[in-house]
Amino acid sequence: MNKEYEYSLKVKDVSEFIKYCNDNNYVKEDEYLQTRTLFKNGGPVMARITENEINGKVEKVLNFKDDNLNDNTLKISRESKDLIVTSENEEFVESLLQILDLNNKKVLKRKRYVFVKEYVKFEIDEYLEPIMNVIAIEGIKEEVDKVYESLSELINIQKVD
Repeated sequence: MNKEYEYSLKVKDVSEFIKYCNDNNYVKEDEYLQTRTLFKNGGPVMARITENEINGKVEKVLNFKDDNLNDNTLKISRESKDLIVTSENEEFVESLLQILDLNNKKVLKRKRYVFVKEYVKFEIDEYLEPIMNVIAIEGIKEEVDKVYESLSELINIQKVD
């Protein structure tokens, strides 16, 4: 189990954050289309089935995460390891969601950009459904806090409440 330390916020436009990453020597690790289906039951944990389409190939993954319902920018959440969903285990995955009484609550479609530098990762999302933009800065607490603070002026301009 991982513990994720992440600042996540809706923004007007992602281009300035992509520019920041490029200008500050972050390595663009990935760029892909993603569909994420959230499964919930009102409890503290949700399931997520994520389909990443990279170069025409789709990878499907199941994981579990704390269902943080608050609107805080900073979120510290437990997150399970990923299970790759294949045709061989798809029936098991469906039965697991059923036995845990987790029901399809929401489908998100987005284009995701991932930039990494040392102990900090940017996940920059342009949502296609529903339409919005989100940035997340995650990693080691001390490093993430420094990056978030250095971006405070841009965040104040771009943040959507």
